[in-house]
Amino acid sequence: MVRPARPPERGLAAAWPSRSLASAREWIRTRSHERLLLVGTLKATIALCLLCILAFSTSFARLNPYPVTLNGAFLVVVGGYPGGTTGRCFQALLLGTAGLGVGCLVYAILGELADSPTGQGFVFAIWVYLAALVRFGGPKYISFYLYGVLFSFNGIYGTVEQGYFDRRFFLANFEAYAWGIAIALGVNVLVWPMTSESELRRLLVTSLQHVATLAHLTCKTYARELDRDELDVRQVLVKELRSDYLALSARLEETSYEVVLSSWSLHGYAQMIRAVQGLQQALITASSAMDLISQLDPEGVNSRHLLAEAETTRTFADFRHGIDLVIAEIVDELVGAKGVPVEHDPALDQDSAEAPSDRQGGSVGEPQGPTPAADADERLGHALHTTPTPSAAQEKVLTVAARLKREVQESEERQRRLRGRNSSSRSASASRPGTPRSTPASGTATPTGWAGASVEELEAHLSRARKSSSSRTRTEAEQPLPGEEAVPEKNPARTTDPEKATAPADRQGAVPARAGVVDIFRKAWDAFARAQQTALVSLIKDGALEVDDVLRIESGMPSIKEQYAHRLPKAWTSSLIAQTPLARLRSRGDTLSNVGAGGAGDDDNDDDDDDAADEVPCSEALTKSYSLLFGLGQLTEELATLHDIVVARQPHRRVRFFIVQMVVDSVRQLFRPRDGMKLQEALAVLHGKEYKPEEKSRLSYLVRAERWFWGQRSLYALKVAMGATIYTLFALAPTLQTHVFLPFGQVSALITVIVAIAPTLGGTLSTWLLQISGTGAGALVGLVVLEIFRNVGGYDYNPFGIVALGSLWFAFSSYKFLRYPAKYTQSLLYVTGFGGICLQEFVYNDTPGETRRFDSPGLRFGYTIASLAISMGISAAFQLLIFRQPARHRLRIQLAEVMFALSAYNSLLQAYVNLVAPADEAPVPPQDALAQVQRDLIKREGKVQSMILALAPTFEFAKVEPKWWAPFQGELLLRIIRSQQIILDRLREARTAVGLRGFNETVHRDFANVLFPYRLHSQRLARTLFYLGATSLLAKTQLARDVPSSKPTWASFERDALVLSRRMSKLPRGEEELKRPGFLRYWFYLVSLGSVSSELEELEKHLGDVRRPRRVQPVHIIDLSPLRPLSSRRLPCRVDVVGALARSNPCCPPSSLRIFSTFCRSV
Repeated sequence: MVRPARPPERGLAAAWPSRSLASAREWIRTRSHERLLLVGTLKATIALCLLCILAFSTSFARLNPYPVTLNGAFLVVVGGYPGGTTGRCFQALLLGTAGLGVGCLVYAILGELADSPTGQGFVFAIWVYLAALVRFGGPKYISFYLYGVLFSFNGIYGTVEQGYFDRRFFLANFEAYAWGIAIALGVNVLVWPMTSESELRRLLVTSLQHVATLAHLTCKTYARELDRDELDVRQVLVKELRSDYLALSARLEETSYEVVLSSWSLHGYAQMIRAVQGLQQALITASSAMDLISQLDPEGVNSRHLLAEAETTRTFADFRHGIDLVIAEIVDELVGAKGVPVEHDPALDQDSAEAPSDRQGGSVGEPQGPTPAADADERLGHALHTTPTPSAAQEKVLTVAARLKREVQESEERQRRLRGRNSSSRSASASRPGTPRSTPASGTATPTGWAGASVEELEAHLSRARKSSSSRTRTEAEQPLPGEEAVPEKNPARTTDPEKATAPADRQGAVPARAGVVDIFRKAWDAFARAQQTALVSLIKDGALEVDDVLRIESGMPSIKEQYAHRLPKAWTSSLIAQTPLARLRSRGDTLSNVGAGGAGDDDNDDDDDDAADEVPCSEALTKSYSLLFGLGQLTEELATLHDIVVARQPHRRVRFFIVQMVVDSVRQLFRPRDGMKLQEALAVLHGKEYKPEEKSRLSYLVRAERWFWGQRSLYALKVAMGATIYTLFALAPTLQTHVFLPFGQVSALITVIVAIAPTLGGTLSTWLLQISGTGAGALVGLVVLEIFRNVGGYDYNPFGIVALGSLWFAFSSYKFLRYPAKYTQSLLYVTGFGGICLQEFVYNDTPGETRRFDSPGLRFGYTIASLAISMGISAAFQLLIFRQPARHRLRIQLAEVMFALSAYNSLLQAYVNLVAPADEAPVPPQDALAQVQRDLIKREGKVQSMILALAPTFEFAKVEPKWWAPFQGELLLRIIRSQQIILDRLREARTAVGLRGFNETVHRDFANVLFPYRLHSQRLARTLFYLGATSLLAKTQLARDVPSSKPTWASFERDALVLSRRMSKLPRGEEELKRPGFLRYWFYLVSLGSVSSELEELEKHLGDVRRPRRVQPVHIIDLSPLRPLSSRRLPCRVDVVGALARSNPCCPPSSLRIFSTFCRSV
């Protein structure tokens, strides 16, 4: 049935882009996550079956002088990701080939040292140490690690078995690895190729869907239209944003190894990801501001005041519509505009309904389906923004997205009817010159456009938009659009590209309506921002906030009771004390307005006063509205930037050699000249001091080398090298060689040693389970298959049956590997365990020229399990007895490192702010020095963010470790991690608010200079809390501390800023100054740093609740618990510790006890 054409549309809805419906249908037909998973499983199964067929073929086996060496090709095929994207396959194989090249060199050296077993052991240990250092860099180096180490070990095995360096055996091993690389690469490229570039575009579309949905939910929260389900979805999407960024970064790295036909270069995709990251950070800022506003103003009084005007409501709705329009055009290009044949991009196979569920925050980067998670795992994901969304939350996201789509459709229909009535009213009143034109007021329904909608719904909407666009006339297109009517002609909309405003709309084949979408969006935002600023200034000016015109910075210090009011125990607030005459006196916090209001004594107006009091705006919540505006402004700018990158530049589709571009960029980065100024030099220049480079002695380099050697990376590599060396003793020691190594065939068991020794004990425990199940199950299935097809069809072991049943096992292993990338080791051992036992039995029993007496399958299975036990015993000895590194200990060290990094960042940021916004009339600092400090701050942000994300695997490993003496406090640690993430976000926002040039002159003169003492006081408190928190984690014990709270300081800070704002508003040009961007950024800076101080105090409470084992029994001399701070309630007091030491150490001299007591008292 043909749908009737929709009537012509005007306004924002009319600017919806159109695209090729054939391309859209192809996108819908071929995009499915399950299809992607099944295709990948099929490709991996084909590659493994092809290897088995070739190995079982007599003609192929004769090409290799030692056919049994083809056993190593199973490892190569699995490690080459034949079922993944081409970028992932190229990345793994290139790194694996590099490892194989170094392994060949080491193999040759080991062969030449055949007469010196001791020399072989030393050379092999050094190589394993170096390879483990590379492996510590991340999961992507696993192929380099395994290919290089396992191939080089064949050099020892060959000399042991042959007695000399056999070059034919070397070539046989190399040929086996080369065939594995060729099979993995050929199947990946020739059988249903899936490009990382197309998968990257799909992830960009999914991320933009999350951005659009969260943006609308944030707007609904501001308008107080959010229900409980939508609130839950908003919290889920905040977590998904950072997960999307991690997935995009991993996919971009894989894309850099490809050669594809694409419209954008590698730099273009990098710019897109940076823009998406900016969108995500802007939404995190806006969402955090909304959380603060909701806490301070749960009734939504401020929102009702700020959205009371009809003009504000209309511009707010236009702004929300504009988000959909701009994102829709971006998606239009990414999905496949210009008739891109998407049937060759099955890596995009994922329905939009499953978009939130296939994100894995780890570094593996493969798609992962929805997995059930425990409550602690979900909270960890919420803290780190890396955990995949559970299925229940996904369903709720889809339900809310569908509801939002219905709301936007209803809103569009309602606005269309209103425009129709207004148009008829204008035409009827054209003959009456004195009739004023009415202004339509849109409703408050939430428009979301395509955000969260399925691709089928997107196709239908685009079809309707295309029909309506084709039916528009030129006259209708020239009429003003919503958002343009509210913008005066003297304030044209800003554009990112200056040439865009003057370029013709239909340049390069673009749709005329498309060129103005960003302009419409910017004008809608400008109109809404002006309306909000006007409402904010009005509330500040008319005295509705009931803030006295008195600066607290000029008042006396608060009383001791007020300083410690938040720390008072409940016993101090009992009724007996509360009824004393002193307690009934008016406190310093009472304002004059409150005292005057209480003196009226009119009982008749009590109810009216109560009702009026309910509608009094909250000053604290009002200040947080500036953060919301700043976040939405960032969203506007980043969205316009992304639109300019994707749409406005109109890139040409051609062959892109991403891998060549990556190599060129790497070389340029290596030989790029260093920055002209170091951080220390920049700080010296900014402070007006002469910079003297620090002279480093040779001893300092030795100290740095020693510290690096005892670091986690070097210790891990050292343990792996020592474990591999012990393993080689079974091959080099004559007795062990004769009775254990050669009979057991321990060549393949080396993988167990080098994989089982993990950086932490928890990682080893997790790996043991995967290795036992992987090797055991693989060898067991191989044993069963061999027994089934023994003496069948004229073969000792029928190869056709082995391949037939083996294909099912390969399919299961490949599916599990692609579905759960974290179980890489288990899936790898599934294949190698099965392939090793089957190939050896077939070669030595059915291959002509290679037949000989060999172990039965049952005995070979027993040898495999015995070799596994020996390897695990070696790894257990090194993990439990030598350089033991528990995951709990490592997690505590990492948390302390994050706190020290945040402390250093905060100190540098404070120095930067004091230079950009000084308290006196200081000369303008050099811009190049400021730019260097800003670049260093940005680098530190990325480093701290990576440190926080690195806590996730350590946390998971810590959970599986045995709990001998104390339970694992996962809940508390999650709160600490979440606090650290929030602190980093707020510090980043403060740096963004300040910028390179600080605030405008009025803010510097009338606000920053006057309130500078507040800044100094808060900076000192923040530095103290940062240092004490980091030291508490690092010292493994609570430090006695009672730092005054910074909440009263920041409350007075914001209150005095409001007082100054009210005074400014009464000046002739005061309102214009308060509406300038510098004033908005100043308030955003205050709110961000105030949130940092509040979060630091919450972090102090969390650290105080950390329970640690008490190794000494406290001697309770006096109960001082009411006087102790929250952070030290669970610790024995200083006197208790000294008494316990005296009792437990009778021989301890009194002088030592006095020194220890003095130290505790000083702390």
